[in-house]
Amino acid sequence: MSAKRIIQTGLILVMLLVSLASTRSAQAQSYCGSTYTVQQGDWLAKIARTCGTTVSALHAANPWTSYTYYIYPGQILVIPGAYNGGYNNPSGYACGANYDYYGSYYVVCRGDTLGGIAMYYGVTLSYLQRVNGIWNANYIYAGQVIRL
Repeated sequence: MSAKRIIQTGLILVMLLVSLASTRSAQAQSYCGSTYTVQQGDWLAKIARTCGTTVSALHAANPWTSYTYYIYPGQILVIPGAYNGGYNNPSGYACGANYDYYGSYYVVCRGDTLGGIAMYYGVTLSYLQRVNGIWNANYIYAGQVIRL
């Protein structure tokens, strides 16, 4: 076999290996759906393992988890990369009013203001700031949980 033929065969093998390595596998579907309601005894790593994602992906999809040290039963987490059944929520978060073991809460939607939430529920802005530890009423974000 000539040197030219060996080089050609080697290049073909390299190209074949590169093409096989660059083939992307299908993204794994989440086992939990687009949202997950925290249960008693859950923690982020356990939820990530159960739902087929990572803790860092959960933090990215639920920014408020980076600012609080605990999660509690009844909280709703957005599961990244999950199929949401065709429901089109532009903010990407399960937002709106809800309740759990600890009482009522509101998950901030895109475009919400703390003043608007306070007015809707008939409470003062300073009350919501005090209860939720919000120093600046102008800085709330989609997905943030506001206790009522």
